[in-house]
Amino acid sequence: MLDLFIYIFINSFWIALIGGTITLFTMRLIAVLSNKLDRNKAFFVLFTPCSIGYLLTFSEESKFKTWYRILMILFFIITLIGSIFILYLHLELNFI
Repeated sequence: MLDLFIYIFINSFWIALIGGTITLFTMRLIAVLSNKLDRNKAFFVLFTPCSIGYLLTFSEESKFKTWYRILMILFFIITLIGSIFILYLHLELNFI
């Protein structure tokens, strides 16, 4: 059972790190290209951490923004699950 939990924690960590970063960056890139923003705003949207640039620049509600928020929350939850693995390794917990 512990092996299953560690397997879930490790996979959650990698999904959040690689999958979340690539997915949310790709969605921001699509939003920038579809709205034809100038260079400064495009860099602000693409490279500001925690999607703050996206949320500040695109204030109108749309279906795309709703999906972006849903994925942002989903990857946040996966990141929390993956962080349990990091704490497990850092604290050197041994339940066996």
